[in-house]
Amino acid sequence: MPALALLDRLELGDHVCWTVDDDEIRRDAIVDVLHEGLRCRQKVIYSGDEPPAVLTLLSRRGVDTGAALDSGQLRAETPEHSYLAGGSFDPERTLVHWHLEKARARAEGYQGLRIVGDMSWAGRRVPGAERLEWYESRINTIFTDGYMMGVCAYDRRLFDPARLKRLTLAHPGAAGPLLPFDPETSLRIRRTEEPYGLWLSGEADMSNQQALTAIVDEVYQQRAGEPVVTIDVTALGFADTAAARVLLSAATIGPMRIVGCLPVLLRLLHFHGAMSIPGLVVTAGY
Repeated sequence: MPALALLDRLELGDHVCWTVDDDEIRRDAIVDVLHEGLRCRQKVIYSGDEPPAVLTLLSRRGVDTGAALDSGQLRAETPEHSYLAGGSFDPERTLVHWHLEKARARAEGYQGLRIVGDMSWAGRRVPGAERLEWYESRINTIFTDGYMMGVCAYDRRLFDPARLKRLTLAHPGAAGPLLPFDPETSLRIRRTEEPYGLWLSGEADMSNQQALTAIVDEVYQQRAGEPVVTIDVTALGFADTAAARVLLSAATIGPMRIVGCLPVLLRLLHFHGAMSIPGLVVTAGY
């Protein structure tokens, strides 16, 4: 399968765990994502062990990498400039780093920001790397306004299968060696302002439960004077018990409206006690 076909359905707002076990496919797909971002007038950042190789491949695609680097639209850096600044992995500091990069890209007038993190550094004995799962879950909140895209490339040969599964579960979307990213079976989450809350599409299930939890928690933390959090699930094609429990747990924090439910989700919510939660309103889709 061509590398481009693995990640060609990504859009701004996506955060994807991409597992790979072939060096050539990994490099080609990384360059595909960066090249498309440059073409779309977005700022692109590569953070990984191979900046020279990535720049060489971009040049072969016809990119004037010198000009792109000079203008600031393109950055190709080792993890020491982001994940490992200070010599160790500090997840809180890394979260701040990417928030600042996002704000900088906006101020510079770019249409969006694409970040490709080659996470091979986490397969080494790096202080703080044991907190990577927490970080991957929390970083989801930065993507919900639809300005930034993140691809986390994990080399299957460097990670214990059980840990790699946990890392995958912290992302709302995933792709693999023979499994292209599919927005229909992944979870997309976007913030809404009128009404205040979230819009969900795709599938919400156990595979992205951690990501959904982090984002729903954050929307409650930032609601300020907003009296009700609205979760629009009209575009959600599937939801399981894990997703229903995430929403119901959050509804105990404050008033919530869940609108556009498919019959299956409606039954799950009622089965798990939606009617007994004060301030929760659930409506069916049509």
